[in-house]
Amino acid sequence: MREENITNLPHNESRQSQNYSPRHEDYEDDWSPRFVAKYDLPGMFMAFVIVLINSLVFILVTKKRSLRTPTNFFLIGLAASDLLNGFITLPLSITCNIFQEHGPCFASVYIWMFTSFLTLSHILAVTADRFIAIMCSLRYPLIMTKRRSYIALAFIWLSSLFVSLMQLWWLRPQSYDPQGEDQPEEQKKEKAFFTACVVLYLVMPVLFMAVAYLIILREVRRQIRREYQNIPAAAASIESEQRLWRQRNGKAAFIFLVMFFTHVACWLPFFLIKFQEIFNSFYLPVWTQYLFGYLRFASSILNPCLYIFGKHDFRKAWEMPGTLSRERNLVIMMNSQV
Repeated sequence: MREENITNLPHNESRQSQNYSPRHEDYEDDWSPRFVAKYDLPGMFMAFVIVLINSLVFILVTKKRSLRTPTNFFLIGLAASDLLNGFITLPLSITCNIFQEHGPCFASVYIWMFTSFLTLSHILAVTADRFIAIMCSLRYPLIMTKRRSYIALAFIWLSSLFVSLMQLWWLRPQSYDPQGEDQPEEQKKEKAFFTACVVLYLVMPVLFMAVAYLIILREVRRQIRREYQNIPAAAASIESEQRLWRQRNGKAAFIFLVMFFTHVACWLPFFLIKFQEIFNSFYLPVWTQYLFGYLRFASSILNPCLYIFGKHDFRKAWEMPGTLSRERNLVIMMNSQV
């Protein structure tokens, strides 16, 4: 299959059947582009939920200036990437899957890879930010300034765009056919590109994040042990503030650790299905391909839920409207009883 969009799965399935001739309920000899409710409706629903939840992130940041911190800038960038998935990537992929037209399918190849690299890069940046915050807590405000956060975000977006456009090395608009076969030379370039992406965007980031979070958790544990030691009375208030700051950072680190495991659980199937698509070395049922394809977007739903309801500042901003409403109702009740 020339099309790299992994949600274009029935067509991918039809190509596999030439080599494996599987006997299962999803196999069809004469496949034609069409809407299949059991496969396409879940993607549409996921796109709606992704847009809804990630829009909430921007609403909270717009209303609360206190959320505009260097750490949260990376989370806002991650939300923007996830929002692109809900607005463009999933709808475009489903459109290609249904109609198999040149324009949507060619565009989906690049937007799919662009948002994939973008999401992975933001999660990596969040990990690096938390590592600096825990290990260099006193110097963190000097190291991670807003200006450096903006530079890092610009680098993430530009590098993701550049890497995704490298597919022009073999995939050209004028010669693209969503239902065509790759030429041997094109297949060779595509395999080289995929191998490099696995190393740069899966193996190396996972190793870095695993080591970083192990060090972070060990440091948080060491700081907690120090709290049980006696401290001078004069330094009690300062130590109390520092303890609260460390506790919040520890909780934030735990939330991002959960995001790391979510990242691995959602993205390993994505790279597995890309491997199957490019190398065609083993068979996957069509329902499994759809499951793995949509699982890649599950992180776009889970990530904002984790830091909105788990991270202290986002949770406080989320709960504040409800708290103000309850206080207002209480005042009205008290005034009515006077």
